[in-house]
Amino acid sequence: MYALVDCNSFYANCEKLFRPDLRGKAVVVLSNNDGCVVARSPEAKQLGIKMGVPYFQVKEFCEKNDVTVFSSNYTLYADMSHRVMSTLEKLCPTVEVYSIDEAFLYLADYPTAMTDLNAYGTKLKAIVEQYTGIPVCVGMGSTKTMAKLANYAAKKHPATKGVCVLDNLRWIRRIMQITDVGEVWGVGRRYKVRLNQMGIHTVYQLAICEPAKIRQHFGVVLERTCLELNGQSCLGIEAVEAKKQIISSRSFSTRISCPDELSQAVCSHAAKAANKLRKQDSVCHYLSVFAKNSPFSQTESYTSISGQCQFITPTADTRVMVAAARQILTQIFKKDVRYAKAGVMLFDICQHHEVQPDLFADDSSDNQTNQQSTSKSAEVIAVMDQLNKRYGQNSNQQSAVFIASEGIKDKQSWQMSRDMLSPCYTTNINQLPKVD
Repeated sequence: MYALVDCNSFYANCEKLFRPDLRGKAVVVLSNNDGCVVARSPEAKQLGIKMGVPYFQVKEFCEKNDVTVFSSNYTLYADMSHRVMSTLEKLCPTVEVYSIDEAFLYLADYPTAMTDLNAYGTKLKAIVEQYTGIPVCVGMGSTKTMAKLANYAAKKHPATKGVCVLDNLRWIRRIMQITDVGEVWGVGRRYKVRLNQMGIHTVYQLAICEPAKIRQHFGVVLERTCLELNGQSCLGIEAVEAKKQIISSRSFSTRISCPDELSQAVCSHAAKAANKLRKQDSVCHYLSVFAKNSPFSQTESYTSISGQCQFITPTADTRVMVAAARQILTQIFKKDVRYAKAGVMLFDICQHHEVQPDLFADDSSDNQTNQQSTSKSAEVIAVMDQLNKRYGQNSNQQSAVFIASEGIKDKQSWQMSRDMLSPCYTTNINQLPKVD
């Protein structure tokens, strides 16, 4: 038996959590550079604000209808997600973090839960909301796909009170019959159109299809979905593996043609990528830098630049990566180009303990000096990480300790536009909520 715990309107509820004055009011959260709506509170949905709509199209509507608008505060959302997942891990021994606001729980190894699934689901929901303040819905089923379907029912039907257990054949059939096939996990818009053309409109109609027929028309992935809807588990709990490739990239709020400004952006991305690398206890062999102008520009031709380097010794040292990124950019930079996006990619990644030492390294004093230097470098970076963990980020979302070549954020015109950014309530001691 599987359970899926899904946070309700996660980004919007993270913002509401520290603003009691917004309870019962419409809230929306915008994407990077305040571009479009990516999260809506139930009140905003009732007003008819669509997901993905450009903000400039609904700005006047939001102002007239007293809709509170926030820029994306990823630092806050990541920390609240960590709190939710940590709470779930205390309540169940086997947890798979599926996304920033979703997690699968495998209940077969937890007899306490199996004795009364509905009571356990209710307990899960109550404890997560009590410990974190984030409302969740819980869906349970014999497979992951069934748990997803149960969670959809828990959100859609108020009678479930946020907890739905699909362990009764009569109840399963009823939910399947009233749920559109497009709501099934793994059925996208294209599949839905093709299924509708075959006369399959509900989940139940898909579930009673011959799996072999589904495989013939759609392939093995949808065949597994069909099997899972019939209680045959094809997808187990997956361990979170270290990433084999890390990318830090973002579009600029304004176009950049100055090499110094572009260098600051690239160095900032190199530092972020290095930090991600260390968090999974990894090192990388290669670093790549890329930048480009807008492919949609009508005034200039499309230009894309890129370059890469190989580290003789795999590293996760921010200073080494920033220096390498700067050197690459110096070599590939093109003048008279208004760059719209830049980034850094790390690849050929391995775990720190998997690094193979140089077979031909000798015991000379020079080699011993290099080893000592590497050890000291690791100590310096460890101290840097500890300080940043302790003091968090400043009001401009910049780490307490950073590399000078990243530049100072409040003086960078290219930084992502976030004019309606909320404080980092949980990660910055200077931005803690104040009670008057």
